[in-house]
Amino acid sequence: MADIYDFFLAINLRGLPDAEVAELRWHLGLGPQPEDLTIPIDFSEVVVDDDGEPAVVLTPEPQLAQRGPGWKIGGALFAALEPRENGGWALTARQELHPDYYDHVDPLLEWLGARADHDHVDPDGTTRSGGDGDFVGYERWYEDATIERLLVIEDFKILRR
Repeated sequence: MADIYDFFLAINLRGLPDAEVAELRWHLGLGPQPEDLTIPIDFSEVVVDDDGEPAVVLTPEPQLAQRGPGWKIGGALFAALEPRENGGWALTARQELHPDYYDHVDPLLEWLGARADHDHVDPDGTTRSGGDGDFVGYERWYEDATIERLLVIEDFKILRR
């Protein structure tokens, strides 16, 4: 048995500066690691150096970059980032996540939520802003047939419900 979750995210993002797009593409496994990482993820790790002393090293790694067949879940693991016709970006990812990595994934989700583009245009042309309670994904324990937690946008934050 493993603590693996089927993680699915589908979110629209506002227009982003080129540097942010490059970093996001790296996190999705779609491009090289940029020289400067600005998304606030703590990649520090304590290791023992050659003298037996603890040392802190940075070990950056992309957070939603898995590709290929799932290890524990059926289907494929992937991430995509596509430009939208009206500007901004469409991001969709399906990954296998272990709760030990939430400390790295959650800051990325917070960053994405702050850049979400969830304005809705009603049939009468009225624009509603905020996206409160909009579904953007889910987490499901790999052995369950039901979704355990929904991912929703509230006040431009991605929350688990």
